[in-house]
Amino acid sequence: MRELTDQQRRFVIEFTSGTGAIGNASEAARRAGYSEKTAAEQGRQLLHKPHVMAAIDEANRSLIDGSLTTLALEVIREILEDENAHPKLRLDAAKTALDRAGYIAPKAAEAPEKLEKPLNEMSVEELEEFIRQRRALLAAEAPLPEGFEAVQ
Repeated sequence: MRELTDQQRRFVIEFTSGTGAIGNASEAARRAGYSEKTAAEQGRQLLHKPHVMAAIDEANRSLIDGSLTTLALEVIREILEDENAHPKLRLDAAKTALDRAGYIAPKAAEAPEKLEKPLNEMSVEELEEFIRQRRALLAAEAPLPEGFEAVQ
């Protein structure tokens, strides 16, 4: 991979963290010392150079892994602790924090199967069979703790 020139290095810094130039190739090129007349074209060309793009990616990763991560976590903490924040905002912040910490949300329960007919239209025998089937499913999913017996 080619080394960056000093001017390209300044461009990368401005493009990734320069106030007012972040993500703006023309402004980053101007601030890096490229001529006013050619800054827009120079910025466009720099974004097509693999070694410059690699440096931009590395700079962004460094920012995200460092101070931005700390700042983002602090914002999440402030939202969670703010009792006046909208409940949905606090819930979203909590989900984000748990997600980033590696906790996986439990899957939503599967929708129950569609009954052939409503319970209130079933005969006693059909209801008893329905209950037997459901108990068997429950027992298979979560066996009772030792010392407990299933109701028949």
